[in-house]
Amino acid sequence: MPSTFWRFLRYARPYWLLILGAMFFGILKFAMALMLPASLGLVTKFAIEGEFSGVARTVQLPVIGTIDVSQGMFQLLGMLFLLTLALLARTPVTFLRSYLAAKAGHSTILDLRRDLFKHIQRLSLAYHHKRRAGNITARLIADLNAAQGILNRGVIAVAMDLSILAGVIVLLFALDWRLAAVSLSTLPFYGIAFYYINPRLRIAATAVQQEIEEMSGEVTEKIGGLQVVKSFVREASEEASFLRRLQRYYVKVLHRVRLRVTLTSLAEFLQAFGPLTVIAYGGYRCLQDPRFLPQLIWFYGFIQHLYLPARRLADCSAIIQEKLAAVDRVFEVLDSQPDIQDSPSAVPLPAVQGNLRFDDVSFGYHDATLVLDGISFEIEPGQALAIVGRSGAGKTTLVNLVPRFYDITGGAITVDGHDIREVTIHSLRENIGMVLQDTILFSGTIRENILYGRPSATCAEMKEAARMAHVDEFVDDLPDGYDTIIGERGVTLSGGQKQRISIARAFLCDPRILILDEATSSLDSRAETIIQDALRELMRGRTTLVIAHRLSTIVDCDLVIAIDQGRVVEQGPHDVLIGKGGLYRQLCEEQFGRVHIEEFVAEDSR
Repeated sequence: MPSTFWRFLRYARPYWLLILGAMFFGILKFAMALMLPASLGLVTKFAIEGEFSGVARTVQLPVIGTIDVSQGMFQLLGMLFLLTLALLARTPVTFLRSYLAAKAGHSTILDLRRDLFKHIQRLSLAYHHKRRAGNITARLIADLNAAQGILNRGVIAVAMDLSILAGVIVLLFALDWRLAAVSLSTLPFYGIAFYYINPRLRIAATAVQQEIEEMSGEVTEKIGGLQVVKSFVREASEEASFLRRLQRYYVKVLHRVRLRVTLTSLAEFLQAFGPLTVIAYGGYRCLQDPRFLPQLIWFYGFIQHLYLPARRLADCSAIIQEKLAAVDRVFEVLDSQPDIQDSPSAVPLPAVQGNLRFDDVSFGYHDATLVLDGISFEIEPGQALAIVGRSGAGKTTLVNLVPRFYDITGGAITVDGHDIREVTIHSLRENIGMVLQDTILFSGTIRENILYGRPSATCAEMKEAARMAHVDEFVDDLPDGYDTIIGERGVTLSGGQKQRISIARAFLCDPRILILDEATSSLDSRAETIIQDALRELMRGRTTLVIAHRLSTIVDCDLVIAIDQGRVVEQGPHDVLIGKGGLYRQLCEEQFGRVHIEEFVAEDSR
């Protein structure tokens, strides 16, 4: 078995009692099944040897009364009674075997899925940005669903069948070693089939799972962008693209099916061929000595329980290879190390005042190319810094370094003098609030989305945060108020409404450091005015980094830095930078117009 199998078993270890219980009841069920061929053999033996004759016994039966039963009939009735008891007991035994195995299997997958989800959240944004969202979902859902049953059909079934095989082999040799040797002549061919087909089946199953991942990612992406598909009338081309993907999946599935059917067909042939050898040799022995017939009947009954486990091992082997291919992909994600981790000496960040300092900071997504180079500035607690620059200058990258979504390449970022790499990520991020241009809300109610900022907040605190963010202005018009379901990503709300909920979430979080990344760029003028009022309230008393497209927002900031090609080319108050006539003034004139800027300068001078 590959290392993946043993690694999976470590997840099953807490449920070893359930596993042993399932194996015990499975073997007990098998032992009950052996009673039928054993009874038939005894009946044949007694009939041939004349042991069914004997002194009659008088038996008192209800209703019928007293009857005389021969010794042989009495023995036959006794066997039938025992077989009936075994048949009745088989139902609860079968239930317990199946239930205990299923419980152990589902519990193991539950633990593995929980660990995978926890690990996925620990992985850096860089890891997720390189992959489609559907790809990660496929590992968490589809792959683990495919792995379901590996414990039942793998560990328990294989261990049980191997135990049954060993028991039957011992029993057959105890009955007649020569006939036992003949009955075992086909078993080596099972091993040969497993040896050659299993590795190929594993590879084919992995290819199928990879195709499912790609298909899941493509579907998730295209359904998420369905509005774009429809607006450009691209339905036909998307259908054709999906059909090509389905065809690739179909080819790989058929290859896997061919390998699986080959293995099971060989096992079925060997299962059918084995009894022929026993009948041939056993028939020869019976011709020489008719008294050998009861042993042949025993053998023929027992070898069904020899070849049936061998056949099940072939089936289980094919299934296990496919399921292990899915588990391989799960462990591949679990083995991915987060790029952003607490250092061994990290300590919780003390109570934050809000001093933020960039000291010669450099960063690049790839080592060869720096996106930011030599960034230096300092913001005092409660001050606001506006970050301006053309598209691609590195503005969003800069603010993403503060909560350590990415780690800097050089220099240092400090909060109240503490290097952010030397404090725990949790303590750092719980002091930072973010309001982004692309508002992210979760499927659920408005109340749940606001409370996401601080789940322990009271209803009064939640409503106060909503009031400060002007959420209360539209909630009263909704059918269920704060308990209104807003759909995935807040699809039932307008852009301004979603943004206000995002701001309310930040109010409730009450961060000491606030990041506003183009928070009003996609809103209409009325919504933007409302959001601006909420943001001014939110910024009061907090250290704030602002990426904004409104000149009024920039003017309200204490400090402005202008970034060009990843470097700070100007920094200072708005009016000072306007007066210099450098890059900052040029950017403002391009966006707002010269007259509009002069109006703000005049207002500032008054």
